[in-house]
Amino acid sequence: MRPWGDHLHAAGYNVFCPRLPGHGTRWQDMSRTRWQDWYGELDRAFDEALATGVPVFAAGLSMGGTLTLRLAEERGDELAGLVLVNPSVFSKKFAVNYLVPFIHRFVATVPGIGSDIAKPDAVETSYNKVPLPALNSLRRLWKLVRSDLARVDVPVRVYRSAVDHVVEPENTALVLASISSKDVVETILPRSFHVATLDHDADVIFDNTVAFIKERLTSLQASQ
Repeated sequence: MRPWGDHLHAAGYNVFCPRLPGHGTRWQDMSRTRWQDWYGELDRAFDEALATGVPVFAAGLSMGGTLTLRLAEERGDELAGLVLVNPSVFSKKFAVNYLVPFIHRFVATVPGIGSDIAKPDAVETSYNKVPLPALNSLRRLWKLVRSDLARVDVPVRVYRSAVDHVVEPENTALVLASISSKDVVETILPRSFHVATLDHDADVIFDNTVAFIKERLTSLQASQ
């Protein structure tokens, strides 16, 4: 997420990129957190951003997309726009749907899923293990977000990788089919895998996000 934030900051915007509880330390820390912890930190950072007194946009990759969708469901009237990259709202994997709900009490982790990146020299900072209690909590967040997608009515830009080994493309399709937003644009990223913000098409995401923000700010100013 840092390169995306740096690009936006270089374009002249304030950037708030909170480190979610359980992230960026050890997988054992992640194992003790649940979706309410992650969303709570996003909610806190959103309040901090709103305190600047200027329009606020939310952007997220993968589970970050899930959380920003929830933010739009809960506090959409305070958002100027939403940018999603390969957002997740469900999984088609048998193990995630039918094994994790039961075995998370007895099996601590499964192998990690980091660095799904087509660019050969790019590496994602991630855990080498996925804590199953946290993954099971994400499943519950997915269900909640799916049930309230119609509440999302802010302008949205969605970026989907043509090849994604982590989040199935049906996730984006479901989001687009379910939200109520009228101003929606989907962009396919032909040369990137899941972690598109570190991949070949990162500049497309970064530059288009700046263009989206400028467009929305102009529109908001015109309507005042």
